[in-house]
Amino acid sequence: MPAWRQGMAVGEWRQIPNSALSSAPITVRSAGNTGPESKIIAWNSFAIDTRDSTVYSPANGGHHDYAGNEVNSIRLSDDAPLWIERRAATSGNQVVENTTHYADGRPTSRHTFYGAVCNEVRNRVMVISGSRWGNGWVTSATDGFNLSSNDWDLARTYPDVPSAAVALAATAFVEHKVSGDIYAFGNYGVFRWLNASNTWSQVVSNSTIYGFGAAAALDTRRNRILVVGGSAAFDHGVYTLGANTTQNVSFTGPAAGAMPNVGNGSGMVYEPWLDAFLVRLSGAGGTVYRIDAQTFAVDTLPTSGGSAVPNAINGVWRRFLFAPKLGGIVYAPAYSSNMWFLRTT
Repeated sequence: MPAWRQGMAVGEWRQIPNSALSSAPITVRSAGNTGPESKIIAWNSFAIDTRDSTVYSPANGGHHDYAGNEVNSIRLSDDAPLWIERRAATSGNQVVENTTHYADGRPTSRHTFYGAVCNEVRNRVMVISGSRWGNGWVTSATDGFNLSSNDWDLARTYPDVPSAAVALAATAFVEHKVSGDIYAFGNYGVFRWLNASNTWSQVVSNSTIYGFGAAAALDTRRNRILVVGGSAAFDHGVYTLGANTTQNVSFTGPAAGAMPNVGNGSGMVYEPWLDAFLVRLSGAGGTVYRIDAQTFAVDTLPTSGGSAVPNAINGVWRRFLFAPKLGGIVYAPAYSSNMWFLRTT
């Protein structure tokens, strides 16, 4: 374990020293009403490469909050991790409003919502859909950032997400780390991007899962995705990959009453050693809900040391990430505060 991680007890929250995104270098200063703070507070997500526990902030910003499309990363396997700039933002004279890509061909800054994932098969961080720089309309574009060349793939390398899946903002996206496939839940449909063929298709119609604004995670033991919360309905459904079916589930247990409050933009991961989904709401403090992946019984995960974890403005999204090689969860609630780590096993 890296030096900052050593000595932690199971269930302990700990700050990662000098890990605030505000410490990342910025080569190109970009326009925006709230500036680079928007890389976190403007409905944005991170992605994690579980091979070396590197966390990425890719083209986060969007609407009129921030035009910068820089890519930052921090490798948490280092003894003293620090944010770096992998790719500088597009220069101001190349920034174009209300489009999928700037004049230099690189993707627009956007509210990524749940649409930031790491495709370890392709060695890419991918951004999918989101609310674009300018008028904030939802884009259907999918883009990949090459982790070897530290640059974006050419515009339109990947097909657009089907329009039904992104009819509204904040589609629930989930990546399959082994296959590289991506699943999308929106408008009572289930959609899949096949990594092998680079194609999108709708695989389920009339789903029990609405999807928009909902937290989702893949149970790798049973090969099914749980979707919880959301913007217009309290989603509580599972999609089984092999059977290609959806069904609603019932939550039980002492904290089941908290599940209707998951709401829009909460964070959720599947922790295989606990065989549980862990859910994080946006409020301050160390509370994490645990959903048994077999029975869907809900309780509160026993934790310590998290009383100073700050509130996550405008939601958690995918900034609550499972880092298997570190044995726990990394969480980035705010721009100017350190990242936090919760040891789970």
